[in-house]
This record gives sequence, structure tokens and C-alpha cells, in this order.
Amino acid sequence: MPQNKKINPTKLYRSETDRVLGGVAGGLGEYFNIDPIILRVIFVLLGLNGGGLVYLILWLIIPPKSRLQEPSKQTLKSNADEIKMKAQALATDFRSETTKRSSQVWLGAATIILGVVLLLGNFNFFRFFNIRRFWPLTLIALGIALWAKKND
Repeated sequence: MPQNKKINPTKLYRSETDRVLGGVAGGLGEYFNIDPIILRVIFVLLGLNGGGLVYLILWLIIPPKSRLQEPSKQTLKSNADEIKMKAQALATDFRSETTKRSSQVWLGAATIILGVVLLLGNFNFFRFFNIRRFWPLTLIALGIALWAKKND
């Protein structure tokens, strides 16, 4: 009777196909025949309690599957370079996402303020002047903000 069990690999390695960050959970999942999602949750919980260093150490010392035959020193150097490149890529992504979000936040705030002003104008809150004469200022301010952002 054939069994559909996965056979554990003989050597521990980081997965190059089942990875979110460094492939540590994917590799450990293959080695111990455990769903990598369970291991990822454990690493996240460890990370919340200051144990994220465990993941980084494992990423540093466990070679990826394609480099199992490398000497240990070469593995450490390659893995350290990989961690450095991944950190730089994440920082770049974070900066660009922060810039996008900043623009979205300002545009959203301007829209909300405009909506509140127009709503208050509908209830004659601004009796001392006609708000309809001043709403184009919002468009001018929005245009200046977008132009200034493009020239950064």
C-alpha cells in the first residue's frame, strides 16, 4: 500500500521556493514535515517578544538548498550579503510606500476638510461671507501641493 508521506530531507536548508522573507520557515517545514505557516506564526510571536533574533540567526547559518555544498564560511558570507540586500530592498520599499501614503493622507485630509466646509456652508454656518466664492482656493492649494510633490 503506497503512502503519500513526504520524506524528510537529510540536510537542513532554507527553502528557495516556499519563502516569505528568508526561506527559514519553508526549509524547517520541509525538514520537520510541518506546515510552514505554523512556523511563520511562531516566528512572528517570537518576534513580538524580542525573539526575532532567532530567525535572523537561522537565516544567517542555514544555507539555501542550492548552496548546500558550500563551506560554512562562504555560507555565512553569502547569507549575510543576502540579508543585507533584503534589508535594503525592504527599506527602499518602505520609503516609497511612506511617500505614497503621505500624499494619500494629505489628499484625504484636504478632501475631508473641503467636505466639512461645504456641509457647514449648506447650513448657513458661514453667514458673514459666501463660501462659494472661496472653494476654488481648495483646488489651487491642491494643485500647488501636487506640483510641489512632483518636484521633490
